[in-house]
Amino acid sequence: MKVKFHLFVFTTLIMGFILTLNSGLYAQEIRKPKKITTEETSGFKLKYGSGLTTRYLWRGLDLARSPALLPYGQATFSNFEISLYGIFGLFENASKHPDFVKPQFPGEINPFFLQRIAFNQIITNFFYRIKSEFGDIRIGFTEYYFPDGLVKKVKVDSNGVETISYPPSTWLNWDDNGEGAHTIEINVRFEGNKKFPLWFLVAFNVYNDPDNSLYLETGYTFNVLLNKFTLYLGSAIGASSWYQFNFKNGAFRGDFMTSFGLTFSREIYLSDWLLIDFALTDIINFYQERNTILFTTILKIE
Repeated sequence: MKVKFHLFVFTTLIMGFILTLNSGLYAQEIRKPKKITTEETSGFKLKYGSGLTTRYLWRGLDLARSPALLPYGQATFSNFEISLYGIFGLFENASKHPDFVKPQFPGEINPFFLQRIAFNQIITNFFYRIKSEFGDIRIGFTEYYFPDGLVKKVKVDSNGVETISYPPSTWLNWDDNGEGAHTIEINVRFEGNKKFPLWFLVAFNVYNDPDNSLYLETGYTFNVLLNKFTLYLGSAIGASSWYQFNFKNGAFRGDFMTSFGLTFSREIYLSDWLLIDFALTDIINFYQERNTILFTTILKIE
């Protein structure tokens, strides 16, 4: 834990040092990056970087329950996009056991269920973009992998007796029905342009999710002085262990989980190819009755 804390402090100092070194940086200056290479002008672009956030919230859910590092990489060619995102919690606050979210009967808690790990997740995206008059439509799928968790295995013998085990979440485990290490989601996202700054997201789990969870989200982005201001409303439909709302106060819930958020963000270019993104986000999860404010800094290479 001390090593991760030192890494957190070191990363923060490095970002501040880079910002201080750039003597030509002005607080009110916002520029667009220049085309640097022939590959980029021909349609191929490569972007990567890393971020640091006070909490990792995903669709209204506080998954890491701690500060987290956010490395990423993105490659685009023509209308195709492949991207990788890593989320690495700095403290051991996430539940390791796949069955422990909120127990229906608190007296049945096993100490094995209470084990904690530092939240780790790898997200892989494959998208195809379709341009329109009002914005871009992005169609594709997303794969989620949790390297350090456990998966639930259920075997039934000839007498109908169930045997449950919890092996490690290895990358080669591509089993379905909630027993694999990978979950696949298909999604469609519309991103409006300046004339129509709305966006919509429809995400549906098609593999390794017995609930086939459905998530809908819409948002609106506009400028406030030199900052971007984003409002969004998201909702998961139907009972879903994936979105953590099967049980509440000991009772089964099968309606929906809704979250509302707002974000102030700003990009500052340190050079033609290096920029830093600051974001302050306030998210309310109405189902969990929880309000969280987080601050995120991302160093981007473009």
